[in-house]
Amino acid sequence: MGFSEKEMKEILSRDIQISDTVNDRLKDTYKMLKTQQKQERKKPRRRFSYTAAAIAAAACLAIPGAAYAAANLDFFDAMFGNTTKKSTPVIETEQDTGKTNEDGTPKMAHVTLPSHEFVSVDPQKAQDLTGGGCMDKPVEKKLGDHTLCIENMVYDQNGAVVYFTLERSGGVTMLVGNDDTNVRKGAYLSQDRTYGFSFNATDDIFAGYNIYVDTEKSTQDKMYCTAYMLWSESLPKEGVFPQLCIQKYPYSIKERDDKVIAYNTGEAGDEVLEELEEFDRKTETEEIALTDQNPIPVQKTGSVRYSPISIGIDLSAGFRLTKEEAYDPGNLSYLEIKYKDGSSYVVSDRANNIENSGYVLGGVSEVWYETAFNRIVDVNEIQEIIVNDVTIPVK
Repeated sequence: MGFSEKEMKEILSRDIQISDTVNDRLKDTYKMLKTQQKQERKKPRRRFSYTAAAIAAAACLAIPGAAYAAANLDFFDAMFGNTTKKSTPVIETEQDTGKTNEDGTPKMAHVTLPSHEFVSVDPQKAQDLTGGGCMDKPVEKKLGDHTLCIENMVYDQNGAVVYFTLERSGGVTMLVGNDDTNVRKGAYLSQDRTYGFSFNATDDIFAGYNIYVDTEKSTQDKMYCTAYMLWSESLPKEGVFPQLCIQKYPYSIKERDDKVIAYNTGEAGDEVLEELEEFDRKTETEEIALTDQNPIPVQKTGSVRYSPISIGIDLSAGFRLTKEEAYDPGNLSYLEIKYKDGSSYVVSDRANNIENSGYVLGGVSEVWYETAFNRIVDVNEIQEIIVNDVTIPVK
């Protein structure tokens, strides 16, 4: 619903160089829309119970209760294993900045893409560590001529991992994802769409996420995807549940973005703001609960909390960083989990361009740094956790 300041800047940077005047108008537009969105959130919104989600899922698959997870252990391999996920080395490449040189050619910037390693997983052990998963049945929804099916999900207070498929006869056009997006910022929704989907949690808690596309299994007509997610604030131990959020727009996102660009470049007047407000009013939103089970428990050691799927760290506590510095995930330069058997999982090593995480988020729940793991972690076998140059023993 609506669009963020970051989205607007990305839209503008693709087409024009942003001047100070345009930036001022951009901020004014964003403030207006942000206020309007807050007002919308105060209105009663339809909530969907788990029963409703189960009914919606019936067309996708019907296997009773806990038997669903046991009968689909391959979901855990798809979410956490390396059967089809590709490990990649450090990549030195060029990226289009969205600006142009004096001769009209695209202005490029050098980019170093860190390495990513995926490891094998024992699906049964993954199921045991996560408590068997958090979904009893898949959830299927029609998004125009696309079919979205949430196949499985596990979640904790920090984030979640969701396995889903997106299908359309004649080719999937709603989501853009390939080997290139897998090593960059993940798959993204296309601009020509009139439907959208995202993930959040009850109590207006939002999720940031990175979508990895299984390019080995995917076909033109069906994409198999894993979404690594982190919540905008920590979930309580019970009573707040993950949701699938579906948006139906009155017209395409591209048309909406064109209006934003026209306003911020001065090509259109204030009447465009009314049109953008109307776009939000006419956008239909449906929220569907994905589970009624409580999250995977997290364990806490000092300023670190962790589970088999994620880790959260208060960088302002014991790491010689101010609260302001702790908000920036860039101030975590090294993160490693060492196990009792002498092996280790290097989650992040900036000096050596290693990034073995599914998604990273900073500034969460005051000063928490969060990482969604790209593998299952046996929390019972952790000996110590190293954050930057600080070693934290795990009892």
